[in-house]
Amino acid sequence: MPNYNQINWNEIQKQIKDAKEEYWGCFNLSNYGLTEIPKEIFEIDSLCELDLSYNLFQYIPTDISQLTNLSYLVLDNNKIETLPEELTQLVNLYELYLEDNELVSIPSVIFQITSLTGLVLSFNQIDKLPASISQLKNLESLDLRGNQLTEIPDQLFELTSLKYLFLEGNQLQQISSSICKLTNLEKLTLFDNPIKEIPDCISKITDLDKSFLN
Repeated sequence: MPNYNQINWNEIQKQIKDAKEEYWGCFNLSNYGLTEIPKEIFEIDSLCELDLSYNLFQYIPTDISQLTNLSYLVLDNNKIETLPEELTQLVNLYELYLEDNELVSIPSVIFQITSLTGLVLSFNQIDKLPASISQLKNLESLDLRGNQLTEIPDQLFELTSLKYLFLEGNQLQQISSSICKLTNLEKLTLFDNPIKEIPDCISKITDLDKSFLN
């Protein structure tokens, strides 16, 4: 038996049984202190939303590819360092949450999940955004708070569907004027960065909340 205490295990088993029989769309396994994901979860093929946050997972099993209806996956507050390539088989995945894990770079598989509209990578140790970020053409919200980024590549500014971009708490010293390509931007956060100057054109982005300029 995996690393669960008996009370948790009995409760989890009952929930999984109910979820299979009743075709649950959502399953919440947060805050159990688990080190392994029970493999039975991957048999609940009706799942659209899965919350695995606040556990101790270091990896995600390849069996997650069986959850082909999954649109919302929460992996916040674990110890994840990478993700399996099989995640690309989740063709309906729209939102992926990886806040407060052990990521030092963005797993390359993420850039192949082009269905994503929301991506949360805040409070990791990411120090670089690769050019392949430009592949996420449907992305509307990107959260990179509390990482170690020193620069933002111009490829990020090709994501013209972006409405929300959270960059505070990094090591950014400048922002390229290419940011003004993000004409749909509504929210931008830059505080807690050593930025000395912000491009003037930002003030012309019509729907942007400009309170951060103060």
